[in-house]
Formats: sequence, C-alpha cells, structure tokens
Amino acid sequence: MIRFENRITIDRPVEDVFKFIANFENVPKWNYFVTDVQSLSDGPVGVGTTFHQIRIKDRQDYRITEYSPNREVAVETLPGSTPAFERRFTFEARNGNTQLTDTWSLDLGLNPLVQKLGKGRVKAAVAENLTKLKELLEKGRTRLQDGRAISI
Repeated sequence: MIRFENRITIDRPVEDVFKFIANFENVPKWNYFVTDVQSLSDGPVGVGTTFHQIRIKDRQDYRITEYSPNREVAVETLPGSTPAFERRFTFEARNGNTQLTDTWSLDLGLNPLVQKLGKGRVKAAVAENLTKLKELLEKGRTRLQDGRAISI
C-alpha cells in the first residue's frame, strides 16, 4: 500500500470545484488514463453512490464513503477491484479560490518494494492530472496527455 498527497489551488469558488469533482463522471475530462466513468446508482450523488470506471489498462467499481458538500468527498474501491484504492478530496475556500488536497491510499497488487519504488511516479502522474483539472476549470478547456482536447 502506498500513500501520498497532492495539493493545488484552483482559481474558482469552492462550490464550483466541489460540484465538478463530486460528479465522478467528469474524471475522463481531466484524467487521460480514465476513459469512462458511469454512475451505477439512482438519485443524487452522496454516500453510497457507486461508479464503474474504465481506465486504459483496467477497470474498477467504487463508492462514495464520505460526502460533505464543499468540504470533502471520499471514495473506495469495491472488493475485487484492482488496483484497490481509497481517495479523498478535501476542499478549502481561500479568497474566492479553492485549495484542493487529493489524498491517496493505493494498492497496485504488486510486491510492496516495487510499489514503494513506483510511488513517486504515481504521485507525479496524479499531480499532472490535477494540473489538467485546474486548467479545465479556470480556462474552460485543456489538452490531455493523450492529445484529447476537452472543453466545458
């Protein structure tokens, strides 16, 4: 299991950033490695909402475990999903901007030493995706690492 955290400031109100991130179907708009996310639940997004995520190399099902509007949203993979992860987004309003903290616990299903050696690479990739999120929310457009042009 590896753990890491990234922080970024987004020049948008916390309500806008939370609304965009808490709708996990938006993940493919800022994370090139995720190609599709679909909600498996009916009703509004909140604790217990489940999602199916397709990535370039794998797929996971996960659910929201904590949901506090404009403050925090956390998810964890359902049993049988690989890699297994817990992810927490924490939002803090700062002078009209949003300080976003993205905290991970990730089990890649590899030897613990191999996971530890790969931690820096994974953390850097997540940070790069957060930069794409920032650009998308601030400018309304971004170009993902795979070349896709995204607009909102």
